[in-house]
Amino acid sequence: MDPLTPVNQEPRRNRSNVVLLLLVVLLLISNVVLLYLWSQKGDEAQLAQQQLVTTTGEKENVTRLLEDMLAQYDTLSAQSEEYKSQIADQQKQIADLMDKVRNGNYSLAKAKKEAATLRRIMQGYIQTIDSLNQVNQALTAENIDTKQQLGEVKGQKAALEQQSAEQQAIIARGSVLRSTVMTAVAIFERGSGKQVETPRAGKAEQVKCCFTIGENLTAKPGNRALYMRVISPDGSVLPAAEADDRFKFNGVEGRFSAKRDVDYQNQPVEVCIYHKASAKMATGQYIVEVYEAGGLVGSTSFNLK
Repeated sequence: MDPLTPVNQEPRRNRSNVVLLLLVVLLLISNVVLLYLWSQKGDEAQLAQQQLVTTTGEKENVTRLLEDMLAQYDTLSAQSEEYKSQIADQQKQIADLMDKVRNGNYSLAKAKKEAATLRRIMQGYIQTIDSLNQVNQALTAENIDTKQQLGEVKGQKAALEQQSAEQQAIIARGSVLRSTVMTAVAIFERGSGKQVETPRAGKAEQVKCCFTIGENLTAKPGNRALYMRVISPDGSVLPAAEADDRFKFNGVEGRFSAKRDVDYQNQPVEVCIYHKASAKMATGQYIVEVYEAGGLVGSTSFNLK
């Protein structure tokens, strides 16, 4: 042993080595622990990132689903006011849920369940309204069919009515009495009571119109009213003795000059009708017309000078 070396120097060196070794071991252990913790943090961050991506995707899916539902509701055409109100209520619920999902303050799991419920309700409305629309279309088509058929029936009825009216008009025209020969003259009456024909206006006191009503088997037998119109040279109708001197003929109403009832039995009959002048008769041509049942029986004329 070196007399200059301290007696306790060797043990002190050994203790220093042990301490140093312990420090190295502790450092290694701490590094391992830090490495492990860093690895764990990285895994957690990656997991968190994956969860964020998954949550964002689910949020977008739910939002897209709700947007599609609103778009489908917009295409629905409900005729009933009751359905319109119910659809508007469903649209409001969808819009409210969509706002909650977008704001991120609502459970996605709960939002998914509510969205699925709202979708089932919407599908029910779609089926119901589609069925109603099909029924309405069928009813509309049936209504158009019915209107067309009704139009055809009305057209046929109108045609039949027109045909019937034409036939009635033909029958009516056929049943009107007609004259074979008609003459008209001006006459005056002598003191003896004898009637004398005159061509002079100054002597004319009456207008006498005689004619023969021919045979007409279509006409209904019985009493017939004959109306005579005497039209003066100035175009006016000589007035009748009756206060009520108007009748209908050829679809219009006018005055008559004299009237006579005749018993007609479908056989030829001779008739004379007289009109007594209420004032001096003018010179010129006079037209005489005789009507029965609104139709012309015959006409003639005479002149006064």
